[in-house]
Amino acid sequence: MTEPPSPRVNRSGTHTDFRRPSILIYEPQADGSMELVAVENLVFARAWHNTDQSGPPTFHGLAYDTMLDDPATTIDEAHMFEPHFDRHVWIYRDNPNGVFAPFNPAVTCVHHKGRALHTSSAH
Repeated sequence: MTEPPSPRVNRSGTHTDFRRPSILIYEPQADGSMELVAVENLVFARAWHNTDQSGPPTFHGLAYDTMLDDPATTIDEAHMFEPHFDRHVWIYRDNPNGVFAPFNPAVTCVHHKGRALHTSSAH
C-alpha cells in the first residue's frame, strides 16, 4: 500500500425521494437542543452514473449541486464524502438565498459543542 486508506464516505444508494429525505439538517441551539432547519438528499456520483444517468439528479427541474474536491485548493469541498450530488431544501428555516440554495446564511453552527460530544476513551 502506498497511501493510507481513504476516510471518505462512499455509498451506492441513489435515493432522491424528498417525501422521505435521506438527511435531516439541524442547527445547534444555545441551550444544547437541535432545531430542524432543512432536509437533503445526497447521491454518490459513481452510483448515479452506474444507473446510466448522463447528468445529475434533479428536483422540480433543478439539478442537484455537484460536490467534489478541487485538487488546486486545500479546502475539502466534498466534506469528507466521495464526489456526490446533493440538494438542500430549506423548508423549516427561511433562506434569503432561496429554498434550494446549498447554504443558508440564516443558519449557524456557533453553538456546536464540537468533538467533545463525539470522543471516546478508546484510542
